[in-house]
Amino acid sequence: MHPAELAILLHRALEVRLARFQELVGKEYWSDDMEQLHQVRVAARRLGAVLDLVDAEVYPGHKGQRRALKGLVDLLGLTRELDVHAGHLQAYHRSAESPTQAAVLEYLLELVDRGRAKARRTMAKELDRLRLPDLDRLLRVPTLPDPFQSTSLQEAAWACLDSRLGLALSDLPSLAAHEDPSAMHRARVRIKKLRYAIEALEGAFSDPPETVLKGMRALQTTLGDHHDLSALEALLWETEAQLRARERPTLGAGLLDLLGDVAEARRTAFDRFVALVPEQDPASLARLLRPALGLPPTSGALP
Repeated sequence: MHPAELAILLHRALEVRLARFQELVGKEYWSDDMEQLHQVRVAARRLGAVLDLVDAEVYPGHKGQRRALKGLVDLLGLTRELDVHAGHLQAYHRSAESPTQAAVLEYLLELVDRGRAKARRTMAKELDRLRLPDLDRLLRVPTLPDPFQSTSLQEAAWACLDSRLGLALSDLPSLAAHEDPSAMHRARVRIKKLRYAIEALEGAFSDPPETVLKGMRALQTTLGDHHDLSALEALLWETEAQLRARERPTLGAGLLDLLGDVAEARRTAFDRFVALVPEQDPASLARLLRPALGLPPTSGALP
């Protein structure tokens, strides 16, 4: 059970993030706009990150609320990914160096656009079926069964972050040594949750931990670029196999040229990730976060 001061801080963070989420999903046709859809997905993730920090037993229906938000994030994922693919292909099309390369990109864009249309139809049907619980219930000020604890707000905030640092960051060196797109994407999700948790606890810091947040944003962005390019590369290999099976050598050759460009961009993103990893180990960030909370710089929980 959190001490009262931390429980109140988290509840206020919950109010802000819930208001933003409701503002976005209250806009008409938000799911038809690529950027608004992305903003809703981010807002749902931010709200979910705070729900992961609060005392679940204090909030009636917490489990169902959290599950529904995760379901929404997952539902929007495929549409978002195809939108990103289309953006990359459009950029490559604008800089196409030959009519053959442009023709290959137009063919790929047609395939992706058909997939986007199908994904949006499926998403629209599922959104109609998805019934988010009464999120306004989260705004009711919860009771605090045991508010009189000796732990300070800062120590309680650190207790929330301590284990999350190791969970989010401890496997980064092994990922830098061996490129694994799926594992890197999972790491990105954990880092994003950690960043959202630090932002939700902002009121506990005497000095804003901007250096830590800036580093995490850079790492998250690089991992996001790597994931987008890896997913696009996988799609292109799948399409190349289909063209080969259908005996379309001209399109296939042009697609292989594009694959080379995408693979090179993916490797560049991986190199950027490798360069960022040494700055993102749990012990180093603990030595930055604890003083920013006004706590001694060392903790027995981390080396």
